[in-house]
Amino acid sequence: MEFRLGFRIALVWFVLALTLSGEGVEAQRAGCKNVHYDLAFIIDTSSSVGKENFEKIRQWVANLVESFDIAPDKTRVAVVRYSDKPTTEFTLGRYRTLEDVKQAARNIRYLGGNTMTGDAINYTTDNIFTESSGARPLARGIQKVAILLTDGRSQDYVLEPSRLAAKAGIRMFAVGIGEALKEELEEIAAEPKNAHVFHVTDFNAIDKIRGRLRRRLCENVLCPKMKVQPDRFKPNSTSYGLEEVPGFDLMKYFNVKDILGARLDEGQSSYVRLGTMPIVQQTEDVFPQGLPDEYAFVTTFKFRKTSRREDWYLWQIFDKYGIPQVSIRLDGENKAVEYNAVGLTKDAVRSVFKNPEVDNLFDRNWHKIALSVDAKSVALYLDCKHIQTLPIEDREDIDIQGRTVIGKRLYDSVPIDFDLQRMMIYCDSKHAELETCCDLPNGPCPKKVVTEAPPIWIPTPTPTVAEQKKGPEANCSCPPGTKGTGGVPGIDGLTGDKGDKGEAGRPGAAGLPGPSGQKGIQGDAGTPGSPGPKGVVGDSGVKGEKGNPGAGVS
Repeated sequence: MEFRLGFRIALVWFVLALTLSGEGVEAQRAGCKNVHYDLAFIIDTSSSVGKENFEKIRQWVANLVESFDIAPDKTRVAVVRYSDKPTTEFTLGRYRTLEDVKQAARNIRYLGGNTMTGDAINYTTDNIFTESSGARPLARGIQKVAILLTDGRSQDYVLEPSRLAAKAGIRMFAVGIGEALKEELEEIAAEPKNAHVFHVTDFNAIDKIRGRLRRRLCENVLCPKMKVQPDRFKPNSTSYGLEEVPGFDLMKYFNVKDILGARLDEGQSSYVRLGTMPIVQQTEDVFPQGLPDEYAFVTTFKFRKTSRREDWYLWQIFDKYGIPQVSIRLDGENKAVEYNAVGLTKDAVRSVFKNPEVDNLFDRNWHKIALSVDAKSVALYLDCKHIQTLPIEDREDIDIQGRTVIGKRLYDSVPIDFDLQRMMIYCDSKHAELETCCDLPNGPCPKKVVTEAPPIWIPTPTPTVAEQKKGPEANCSCPPGTKGTGGVPGIDGLTGDKGDKGEAGRPGAAGLPGPSGQKGIQGDAGTPGSPGPKGVVGDSGVKGEKGNPGAGVS
């Protein structure tokens, strides 16, 4: 205890000395707030939109740009409006502050007319994403993004203009309202389609997709493609069947299978046994551009005999001074799961899950933990069941100048003994809810059952050399042969399924009267009682006093 206190005091003095000496100790924070774009809105202003609905579009654009850091060296914004022909409302180099962009968005002019979407895409590629209009050179590595919003079917072709835009490095998002065709939106949008196509029923619902669109913009920049099994997600979800999604396979980044070797267990996927050595990587090597604002952490693991009583970090990121940036803590003594992160306005924020359902985690069976981390809340799923959703305060982007670790004890950083099958971070927080539990031995996924014996393969006889040389005979007409002997009886079939329960039978006839019972045997006479004890002699009475003599009469 004294050592830990002394270490903390020394650390404080060290940081203070660096500050006073003028040496920089500023954190290198990375995340969505630090991703910058050349961003163009392509807005449908045709007659089908109408003036009242177009006012909602203006406000939607103004609201969406609030989530970006607008500045000449950060995110730049342009707007193209189109109907019969496209027109530049303002270029990427026109406005330098957020307030100027928002004011310009509220003043976008409404045109009316036809819907020439393909022409508008070509116009944006040729006239907006150019250095003369304020776009930055390719060497700067700034993302080129276009968000097209339309409420109906285009009156020209969109597929070829969209291909040319993609070839020019422009990432297209397609937002459809009302009667906009899904097929046409998919022709416009970048790959993967499910991440770049959005559709709402009417203009009143358009603001609901603002947060999702902002997250999609970020996650595909911060997150690499991660391979997943096709049955990883629930069959009725939009992610079912995908083989790649944005995210981080932590076991791959940490090379744990190569270092420690994989083990196999009956009915279980391969896993590794941790605890013999620290599992640590430089954060910059795992999350070079940080974590997205919202994500899902998913792991399948099993406690060993001692680890289920320990207080330890399942996963943690800390900066170069050892200050935690984000962590998932398993408290074996109090049977709790805790999510911690560095706060935006305070040192740390956290959500603690502790209830009887969480107690089930701390046994020695395989379990799956999934945490859905959203902007204002954290949800816990245990073995694919939603346990609880808790609020959380604003979080700061992580400092990537530090290390990332798997499985270390809370108070001394000693490696923890546990078995690990999977550990990954999805850049879509909804994947915590969509995960199946097919990787658990007793999971809900159907098992393959053999219902009939496999067919017996009978090889085709090869003709002899003489037969091959003889060749086929023409006009062969042979009489039918004699009937062959019966074949060998086949093998017994598999036992059939248990039949359905039969109906209740009819009431039976009344039974015959039973025989009379036997007469009881008379009991023996009782033994005479013993004579009672002799009574006690009473005490003598008290003798009366002598009477006075009578008086005489004269």
